[in-house]
Amino acid sequence: MSHTTHKSTRVSWKWLHTGWFYILLGASLASCQSHSGYQKTPGGIMYKILDSHKGPKPKVGDYLKLQITTSVGDTVLMDTHKMGGPTRVQLQNPQGKFDIMEALALLSAGDSAIFLIPADSVIPDISRFPYIKKGDNLKIAVKLLAIQNAQQMQEDLQKEHAAQLEKDEKTIEDYLNQHHLTATKTPGGVYIVIHQQGNGPVPQPGDQVQINYTGRSLDGKPFDSNVDTSFQIVHHPLEPFVFTIGQGQVLKGMDEAIMQMKQGTKATIYIPSGLAYGPAGQPPVIEPNEILAFDIDLLQVKPVAKSNAQASH
Repeated sequence: MSHTTHKSTRVSWKWLHTGWFYILLGASLASCQSHSGYQKTPGGIMYKILDSHKGPKPKVGDYLKLQITTSVGDTVLMDTHKMGGPTRVQLQNPQGKFDIMEALALLSAGDSAIFLIPADSVIPDISRFPYIKKGDNLKIAVKLLAIQNAQQMQEDLQKEHAAQLEKDEKTIEDYLNQHHLTATKTPGGVYIVIHQQGNGPVPQPGDQVQINYTGRSLDGKPFDSNVDTSFQIVHHPLEPFVFTIGQGQVLKGMDEAIMQMKQGTKATIYIPSGLAYGPAGQPPVIEPNEILAFDIDLLQVKPVAKSNAQASH
């Protein structure tokens, strides 16, 4: 239930095997396969630019907006087209052989390219991945959509967030109308349907709260709960969940909604994706840009002053 935020990520070979960045597109490449049409960087990366736009190249520190698809053999590992859209990487100086930063620096906005990198040179212990064989190359297909400075990247992200929020709000409102539910809307866009109104205090930032909850997708499928025995072993014991409100210890949308509720309230909250797990999702449970619903029972609110006084004793 932690809140995740978008960060531009330094490409590191250390975590290449997670599949976040690299694409293994098409069949595994045997060492005898022809590399006709490919050129080679000083750092050893084979590359082929498929669609060159002859524009300016990125500088170190620029942000690259990229579409990437990842597969090995017939297995697709990652596809940004299906993961909430483009990803962004800040270009840095290459550090050692086979650093993809060297290859990305060759591209102009609009270019499409394929990079080939020996799998065993960048993935520790490839034997853990049965679909990658000794001598296989990683085949990395990239589309560079834009080269941006920090301000341009932030403005672009804000536009994407606003567009996604508008889409999510329409989906939630359609759902509420279809199910004849009446909701209030927080300033950030979380919808709250009250089932039982409490009469206790409303939590403020820094207050400690205890809740029972069940999280589910909009189609009703649960993915986490502290009251459902099917989640007990995997996630946590069946006991109230305690956290400090407004400190980023839970999803931003949950923080915002609970700060609108009185102690004793039972409600269902509907969180737009940008206030949940965003375009990254939480694979394999939460889809990219997925709207989440939480049934919340706000059991107790301990004001921060009272909590601190109790701790001192």
